[in-house]
Amino acid sequence: MDAVEYLKSIGSVRETSSQVFQYACQHHGGNYFELELSAMDAVADYLCSIIERDYGSDYAAIPPHGRWQHLNYGSQPRVETLIQDWTASGIDEIEIARKLIDLFVLSVLIDAGAGNVWQYTIPSSSNSEDAPAQRVGRSEGLAVASYYLFVDGKFSKDPTDPYRVEGSVLEQFTRAAFADGFQISDSNPMDGFDGRLELLQRLGRALNAHPKIFGAEGRPGGLVDYLYTKTSHLESETQNSIDLQDIWNALMTGLTSIWPAGRTVVNGEPLGDVWTLDTKAQASAEFPGQGPKAPEIPTDIVTFHKLTQWLCYSLLVPLERYGYQFSIKNKQLQTGLPEYRNGGLFYDFGVLKLKPDALARGRQLSSHLQKSTDLPTFEPQDGAIVEWRCLTIGLLDYLLPIVNDKLGYQLSLPQLIEAGSWKAGREIAAELRPDSKGPPIELHSDGTVF
Repeated sequence: MDAVEYLKSIGSVRETSSQVFQYACQHHGGNYFELELSAMDAVADYLCSIIERDYGSDYAAIPPHGRWQHLNYGSQPRVETLIQDWTASGIDEIEIARKLIDLFVLSVLIDAGAGNVWQYTIPSSSNSEDAPAQRVGRSEGLAVASYYLFVDGKFSKDPTDPYRVEGSVLEQFTRAAFADGFQISDSNPMDGFDGRLELLQRLGRALNAHPKIFGAEGRPGGLVDYLYTKTSHLESETQNSIDLQDIWNALMTGLTSIWPAGRTVVNGEPLGDVWTLDTKAQASAEFPGQGPKAPEIPTDIVTFHKLTQWLCYSLLVPLERYGYQFSIKNKQLQTGLPEYRNGGLFYDFGVLKLKPDALARGRQLSSHLQKSTDLPTFEPQDGAIVEWRCLTIGLLDYLLPIVNDKLGYQLSLPQLIEAGSWKAGREIAAELRPDSKGPPIELHSDGTVF
C-alpha cells in the first residue's frame, strides 16, 4: 500500500490519531492540550444519566449514529413518511434505496459547522396550526433544510420526480438558490456560506465524473447499484454481503475531488480532511513501531476524513434495510467522529484543557475577528484543532468500555455516539453557554470542516 492509498484508507484514521493519543497519555497532554483522564468517570456518569433519561434500560433500542435522526428532528418521522409515500405510489425497493442515498449524501455533505447564529425556520405546514414556528440551528437545522430542498425538487431536473439528486443540477446550483433554500440573510448568517456552496457544486461535478459509481445520471443513489457489483454470494451467506471498505473506497474514489484546494497533498494528490501535526511527528519518533510501516508515509500526517466517515455512518442503515439489504462486514473499522460536540464534551468536563500559549493565541484570533466572546478561535489547520480532533477519537475509544461497564451492556461505538457523547456535548454546551449553546472552542470555518 503506497502513501496515498494508505492515507485515504479508513484504517489510517485510528492508526494515525491513536499515536497522538498514546503520546498525550504518556505526557499528560500534547503540544496544545493538557490531558486529565481522571475526569473521564464524570463524563461517563453524565452520559449514562442521559441514556437512562432517554432510553431507560432498553439499550438495544438505541440506533447507530447517523443522519436519519437529524432529518427527523423534533420527533417528526420525515424519512419514514417519505418511504411510506414512495411505497404507496409503487416505487420499487431498489429505487427507494437510491432516493434515500440521494438525500443522505446531499444532507451530510453540507453538514459542516454553521455557526452560533444561523437557524432554519421549519415551514408552518409541517407544524400544528396553533404551534409557534419552530427554529433550529446547527446540524439539525442543516438536515431539516436539506430535507425540504429535496422534497421540493430543488436537486432534480425531472419535473415528474422531485425526489432525486442529480449532478447536473448541483453543478449549476446558484448562490441565490442556496441562500433562499437555507434562509440565509444578513440577519441570519451562516458560517462558511461560500465554501459550502462551492462544495455542493464540486459534488455535482464529481457525480458526473464517475458514472461507474454514480451511474449515467450522476446520482448519489447510483452507489446502490455499484455496490451490488461488489457483493459476494457465499453458500453460507443468505444476504448480499459487502465490506465496509467497499463503501469507503467508492466514496473516497468518487468524492475526493470535492474538497477545497490548499489541503494536505502527498505525491501530487490532494487528500481531503488530512492534516500535518507536530505532535504526530513527535509521537512517531517515540512510538516508531505503532504507526504505518511504509517509510514513504510522512510521520507528521494525521487523517480524519470526518465528513466521509459521517457519510459512511449515515448510509449504513439505508443500505442494510432497503434495496438489496446488504450485509456489511467490518463496520468496526470506523472511529468516533472528530467534531466539536464530541470534542467539546471532553473539554467542558476538564478532560482536555488548552495550554496557556494556545489559549492566548486562540483568544487573539477571536479578538481579531471581532467576536463578542473570550472563547478561543482557531483555523482548521491550526495544531490546536488538529490535536483536539486526534484526542477526541482516542477518548471516544477510551470512553466506550467505561460506559459499558457502568451500564452492564455492550453498546457499540455508533450507539455510544448517538445516545451519549454527541448529545451530551450539545447539552453540556447549552448548560455552560446558554446564550450561544456553542462549543468551548470555536472554529473559523470554511464550511467544509468539523
